[in-house]
Amino acid sequence: MESNIILNLGLVTIVFLSIYFLSRPKLRNNKSWQAMLTPLSSIVGSGFLIMAPLIASIVGLFSPFAVFGIVVLAYGIGHVIRFNILHVEPRSSKGTLSKGTKEIEYLGNLVLVLAYMVAVSFYLSLLSSFLLNYFGISNLVYERWLTTSIIAFIAIIGYVKGLSGLEKLESISMTIQLSIVIALLIGLGIYGMTFLSSDEVLEFTYTQRPISTQMQMLAGALLVVQGFETSRFLGEKYSPEVRVKSMRNAQIISGILYVVSVILFMPIVQKIDLIHMELAQIIEATGSAALVLPLMLIIAALMSQFSAAVADTGGGGGLLNENSNGRLSSRLGYVGIAISAILLVWAANLMEIITLASRAFAVYYLFQTLLALFYCYKDCPVRSRMTLLNRGVYMLISIVLLYVVFFAIPAE
Repeated sequence: MESNIILNLGLVTIVFLSIYFLSRPKLRNNKSWQAMLTPLSSIVGSGFLIMAPLIASIVGLFSPFAVFGIVVLAYGIGHVIRFNILHVEPRSSKGTLSKGTKEIEYLGNLVLVLAYMVAVSFYLSLLSSFLLNYFGISNLVYERWLTTSIIAFIAIIGYVKGLSGLEKLESISMTIQLSIVIALLIGLGIYGMTFLSSDEVLEFTYTQRPISTQMQMLAGALLVVQGFETSRFLGEKYSPEVRVKSMRNAQIISGILYVVSVILFMPIVQKIDLIHMELAQIIEATGSAALVLPLMLIIAALMSQFSAAVADTGGGGGLLNENSNGRLSSRLGYVGIAISAILLVWAANLMEIITLASRAFAVYYLFQTLLALFYCYKDCPVRSRMTLLNRGVYMLISIVLLYVVFFAIPAE
């Protein structure tokens, strides 16, 4: 009993120490850290809390290998987008791209605008539903009004304060979320060591499916780690070099978090009904590791959805600004994304639409890969042509993304 009290107090102390460290002015005012917040918020917020049980419900004991593959593929797609930031973007802003290259870029951006609108609606609807259900309220109208209020709040901050205002919201939510994630992983690590020293073995009860179906579901899970592309649309504040570095760092940090969390969650996840999985089960199951962890996970769940929505609002506003050649300001772009998201909240079943949004993100990544390849065929100077290795990798990525677009299915 005494050891449990010490463990819980220790985890709470870690949260507050982490908040203190992450809130220091030296870190908060660091340009690279600020630029990294948007992609990191979006990647981690997209699926950190559901990745472990989601992958386990598909492949069971092979979850660490599956999530590692997903993270590596996402990093490869990020490499494509970083190439486009450094090479295609400068030519695009000068208007010197060939017509075909420009059309590929424009079509990809249109698809991404749609994906961002739906993603913001989905994240905040999930936040509202989770929060109200925690207090025992199950009312669709209340959920929609709460979601509308949060979207309006984000839009007002974005319009009045611009990108800096949205980054402050991200900074607060991500500071809390990352602090809890650090304590959560430490708590799960301690529980994991206890599990390894016992005679228990990992056993997952999940629906057995053909390998082809498992691959289709894992292809759909790729979109859980989306969000790194938001760096592409922060050009009004950060140079290409800063955005490339910050995106790379965000993907490395989030990738490590995803892989480590899936491994550490395995002793907990085996206690969940993976056939009829619900978020409440995940939160309740963490209580076996430490009594304080369920409450921490609740707060992390709320912060993750909020930070992801803010990040995608920022990315969507920057995208609208770019697509309009600056005629529509980013601030008005944030409002446009918000209005569209609110309309979706009141008009559609977002649990069904999110599948379309996932495909839209995959289509956008496919367009980005084709953009890089087409650029080096039509526009790239001879001295800076893409290497044969990069071309091979990009072609492989485009094939994988085609598979995601046409064959990915949601986990049942």
